[in-house]
Amino acid sequence: MNIPIVKFSVDWWNTLHQPASVFRAGGAAIDPSMLRPLLLMAAAYLCLYLCLLLVRMRAEIAAQRLEGATRRARTLASLEPLPS
Repeated sequence: MNIPIVKFSVDWWNTLHQPASVFRAGGAAIDPSMLRPLLLMAAAYLCLYLCLLLVRMRAEIAAQRLEGATRRARTLASLEPLPS
C-alpha cells in the first residue's frame, strides 16, 4: 500500500521531485544528448549483469561436477579390494 502512495504523491505534490523524464506518455523529456548515454549505460549494465550471471552459473556447474567426480572416486576407492 505504501509504494503506490509514494509514487502518486510525487505526481500530486510536485514539490520535492521533478516529474518523470524518461518514461512518459508523450515521450522522453530529457535532452537526446543525455538520453542516449543514459540508455547506453543502462544496456551496458544489463550486459555486465548477464555476463557475471553466466560466469557464476558456469562456476557453480563446474563445482557440482567436481564434487560428483570426487564422490564417485571415493566410492570406487572404497569398493576396490585390498591387495593381498
